[in-house]
Amino acid sequence: MRATRPLFQFQLRRPQRHNLRTFSSTPLRLRPQTRQGPTQPERPVNFYQVHGRAFAKVVTLSFLTYQITYWTWLLLETEAIRDEKDREIKSLEQEVRLLDEGRKGHKPGAG
Repeated sequence: MRATRPLFQFQLRRPQRHNLRTFSSTPLRLRPQTRQGPTQPERPVNFYQVHGRAFAKVVTLSFLTYQITYWTWLLLETEAIRDEKDREIKSLEQEVRLLDEGRKGHKPGAG
């Protein structure tokens, strides 16, 4: 008789030990180098190649936010000035009416 093999073989997996250095908050460039050999210094161009699109997006959105805020502030300030001038005009018109009524009510020659 032949020995039958099970249809499924269960294997217990051992937990993997993670290298704690990969979970460090220290940036890679500040960590001690484990490899010895010629290392190429990081050029500023590398920063923009990696982060250029994000940098451009932040600058563009900042400029757009500034322009919207400036335009809104200018609009509100213009409305406030216009409202102040309208109130001043109404008060001056009221003063002219009062002076005109006083002039008409005053009889010439009586004095």
